[in-house]
Amino acid sequence: MTKNWLEFWQNKNNFDESMIDNYQYFLSKVEKYIQLSPNDRVLDIGSGPGHLEDAWYERVQEIHGLDISQRYNEIAKAKHRQHPHIFFHELNANDYLNLSVVTHLSFTKVIVMSVLQYYRNADEVKTLLTNIKQLAAPGAQILLCDLIVNEGLLKDMVAILWESFKGGRLVSTLTFFFKLRFSKYYQIKKTQGFLVIPEREWLAICQSLQLDACFIKEPITLQKDRKTLLIKMAE
Repeated sequence: MTKNWLEFWQNKNNFDESMIDNYQYFLSKVEKYIQLSPNDRVLDIGSGPGHLEDAWYERVQEIHGLDISQRYNEIAKAKHRQHPHIFFHELNANDYLNLSVVTHLSFTKVIVMSVLQYYRNADEVKTLLTNIKQLAAPGAQILLCDLIVNEGLLKDMVAILWESFKGGRLVSTLTFFFKLRFSKYYQIKKTQGFLVIPEREWLAICQSLQLDACFIKEPITLQKDRKTLLIKMAE
């Protein structure tokens, strides 16, 4: 029986297809806030089946995806087998804050998408940011996406349904929500919950690490009640 979030992401689940919609929306918005360059080396924490890599592999110098899921890494590697500048690394599920597999590198862009709500506490988030800071190149841009800053999730569901309606995917989205209600995901959510960190606490964590951070005002993912934090490293 799946007991926690770490175990959940090791197995096939209802999010395998639904994540595509969220990434498409994210990709339509993100370059208003970060500027891609052919010289960029990108770190994708929580890379899943490689949606970011699918979109950016022809536009940057390198991408390194990190994920705890062996299954996702195998899917992503298979898709990008012919792309020698795209790498996927498996994080130890019992030591997922340890980024030593890429500590020999320096990154100009760091993306953390829909991951941090599954962390156990704010101390883990601070440790991750400390580790990212050590990997970030001068002038690097870091995006922490889909941050839950309050308990209300109804707005998220309404926004997702509206975007699905506009895109002609309403039936498939409703089917997804129905399956989710009776899934292991819902069961784990009831017992484990999500990590909720208010905006002011996010900014305080960044300030304590001497990171220049601000929240992006517009939603850049389908979860409209969630926030995206942009961190800019000094030149």
